[in-house]
This record gives sequence, structure tokens and C-alpha cells, in this order.
Amino acid sequence: MKFDFNRQYTTIAIYALAVFVLTFLIAAAFLNIGIFFGWLRSTIGFARPFVFGLAIAFLLNPMLRLFDDRLLPRLFKNKLKRSHSRAISIILTYVIAFTLIALFIALAFPQIIASVGSLVDNISAYVGVLEDMYNQVMSYIRSVDQETAVEILISNVLARLVDAFDNLLDRASDYVTTLVGHVFSATQHITSTIFNFFLGIVVSIYLLASREKLLAQLNKIMRAICSDRIYKLVIDIATDSARILNGFVVGRIIDGICVGILCFIGMSIFRFPYAVFISVIMGIVNIIPFFGSIFGGIAGFFIIYIESPIQALWFAVFILLLQQFDGNYMGPKIMGGSIGIPTVWVLFSILFFGAMWGIPGMFVGVPLFAIIYSLVKRIVAFLLERKGQSTDTKDYDSEKNPLS
Repeated sequence: MKFDFNRQYTTIAIYALAVFVLTFLIAAAFLNIGIFFGWLRSTIGFARPFVFGLAIAFLLNPMLRLFDDRLLPRLFKNKLKRSHSRAISIILTYVIAFTLIALFIALAFPQIIASVGSLVDNISAYVGVLEDMYNQVMSYIRSVDQETAVEILISNVLARLVDAFDNLLDRASDYVTTLVGHVFSATQHITSTIFNFFLGIVVSIYLLASREKLLAQLNKIMRAICSDRIYKLVIDIATDSARILNGFVVGRIIDGICVGILCFIGMSIFRFPYAVFISVIMGIVNIIPFFGSIFGGIAGFFIIYIESPIQALWFAVFILLLQQFDGNYMGPKIMGGSIGIPTVWVLFSILFFGAMWGIPGMFVGVPLFAIIYSLVKRIVAFLLERKGQSTDTKDYDSEKNPLS
């Protein structure tokens, strides 16, 4: 008996099996979420040098392309070999990157440490003032002949504090043992991270040196396994993802650096305390859209408030003006609308991924959601084109839709 092979039905069966397997894996991941995330963490831990390498290569790629595609060809009048140009560009890129990091550490870190020390001293002074106030209140209460309700309340609170302190002393050995374990674990984690980071630098050098070859290999694989329409869809999605990541990550970093510099200049002019420390905070948290500058402003306000409440109020006014300048002029000029998603989805992505992954989620949430948004948009357009339907959102407006 001859088997009648039907290619169309076989393709449908393969797609159905792939959907079934994917659905099963997703369901298994959600039902065993703890095991799944444990496996994911171990996998990411193993691949951490490659993750560091990808991140470093991604951040340094614009500078490398500046040297390799523009400056060196003009300087040598296109007479330099491609391999030599790439090698010189990589050397210049890493030298500049390490020089900037070294300058930042040499100039900013001593002042940050001094600011933190001064802040701790001021907090200690405030604690001393509070202790003096407490002693004065207690002296006044003891001077009263009759026992008042306030004295009873304070006595009860003090008794509870004494009991808590006794319990703390009893458990001190356990705390010390736990602390030593945490310190050892933290030291091991920091050492592993530093080692992985240096391995990531090596990986990033290889990625930048072989960028075209690696992309060509990926392109070859996609051509081999995908139809023309699927291949075009994948290339479009990859192009959008690269554009979003380049525009957002590089743009936010540049914007954060500019905000930090402007904050330092303004705080130095108005003689606000902790200028370097607060400016570094403002520059880092400003990478988070919308909420970053708010978090940095609130943190700076309370830090300055410990030393001078009046200066803290003026600092709040200064930060408000700086935020308006960044949000309405400087930020749009730098970013250039590179995110490509509506404002409501930006807020949603920050809140959603922030709730899932904390502070790191707030940093990566917007570009990650923008990529998902672009992916869904491309897939919807692809499916509509297969049905012969319009891909213009205006054609589905509620006024034209009979189902609304």
C-alpha cells in the first residue's frame, strides 16, 4: 500500500504540534513557576558573561561605528584595510570608555564618599537632638508629682524597648552567624560578578570584531528555515527591536548624563549641599521615564532637608524647573520619539515590570514592552494582509465599526 504524502496537511500538522508543545511548555512554566524561575536563574547565571558581553557590545557599538564608518575612512581617505580599521576602532572605543569610567571614579567617588559621610554625621546630630528633647521631656514628666497618662505611656514604651533590646542581645550570636553568612555570600557574589564582567568584556570584543560575520550567519539560518514572508516579518521585527533599543537605551543614558551635569552645575551655582552625590542620583534614576526624576527629586529633597529645610525648599523649585526643561525640550531632542509607543503604555510598562522585577524592571520595562508592542503590531499587520484586510488603524475607528 502506497502512502499518499500530502505536504499541505503535513505542514498544518507540524504547526499544530508546535502550538501544542508551546502551549504545554507555557502552562507547565506557570504551574511550576518556582521551578521555572529557578531554572531560568541558573541558565542566566551560566550565560551571564555572554549577557554582559552583549550589553557592553550594544552600548559601545555606536561609538565603534562612529570610528569605523565615519572618522577613520575620512582620516585615511578609505585607504585603510577593513580589518585594520576595525581593530583600531575597537582599541579607541575601549580606551575612551575606560578613560571616562576612570575619570568618573577619580573625580566623583571621593566627593560621593565625603557627602555620604557628612550625611551620616548630620543624621547622628539629629539623633542627638532628638535624644536631648526626649531627656528634657522625661525630666519634665518626672518633675510632676502625680503620674500622668503620658508618663505611663512612655514607661510602657520604654519597658517594651528594654525587652526588645534584651531579646536582641540573646539572639546576637545568631544574628552574627547569619551576618557572617550573608557577608560571605555577598563577597562571593561580587567576586563572581566582577569575574563575569571581565569575561563579558572579552566576549564583547569578539562580538564587535565579528559583528558582520555573526549577523550574516543568523541571516543565513533564517533564510534556510523561513519562507520569504516569515523571513521579512522576522527581519522587520529585529530591525524595530534594534531601533527601539538603540534609541531608548542610548538616548536615556545620554539624557541622564546631561541631567546629572545640569543638576551639578545648578546646585553648585546655588550652593546646595551634596551637589555631586545628588547629581549622580539624578543622572542614574533619570533613565527611568516619568518616575525617575520624581524619585531623584524626592531623595535629594530629604537629603538636603536634614541639613537645611530652607535650602531643601529651594532645591525642590530648582528640580521642578530642571524637570520641565528636560521633559519639554532636552529629552525630546535627544530621544526623538524613539520609543514608538503611546504614553499610557509607557506608564503601564513601568508599573507592570516594576511590580514584577522591582527597580531593574523599571529600567528595562519600557524598551521591553516597546519591543513586544512592535512585535504584536507586526504580527497583526501580517495576519491582516493574509486576509486581504486593511492594516490602517483608522479604518477600524469606532465611528466606522458597526460592532462598537
